[in-house]
Amino acid sequence: MDLHIRGREPGDAAAYQCLYSHPDVYRWTTQLPCPSIATWQKKFEKMDELGYIGFVAEIDGAMVGELTLFVEQRPRTRHSISFGISVDPAFGGRGIGEKLIRNAMDYAFNWLGIMRIELEVFHDNERALRLYQKLGFEREGVKRKACLRDGEYHDIVQMAILR
Repeated sequence: MDLHIRGREPGDAAAYQCLYSHPDVYRWTTQLPCPSIATWQKKFEKMDELGYIGFVAEIDGAMVGELTLFVEQRPRTRHSISFGISVDPAFGGRGIGEKLIRNAMDYAFNWLGIMRIELEVFHDNERALRLYQKLGFEREGVKRKACLRDGEYHDIVQMAILR
């Protein structure tokens, strides 16, 4: 497996649409299922305007995962950044998520001067929770019944790592 991580490009909208249309992906996000390619194109434009930074993981030229750094807009909290990540379920368990996160941590700490990286994860996403803890993220709190999934409200765990 030769994994390549690169910056997100406008032409990636179709690959994002495919990834985020998979039930085993969108159920672990706070996004609505099955967004269109046009929706992703618009999201990319908005993300670029806000200075968000996207990374794509590829194997043999095919996108197998993505991570987006959400740059904080408020002046007094610009030392913090958050991220969202998804990996194609067909490529789960191969270290792709870990490599994307390590890449993002290096970028945030060493190129953006970030002091704090934070994230939110569903309380029952055990695989993700284990990975975040392995990478040094600590639980900071729980947002109770914060997100609707499959017709039920679920808790969201807040985690962060400090430089």
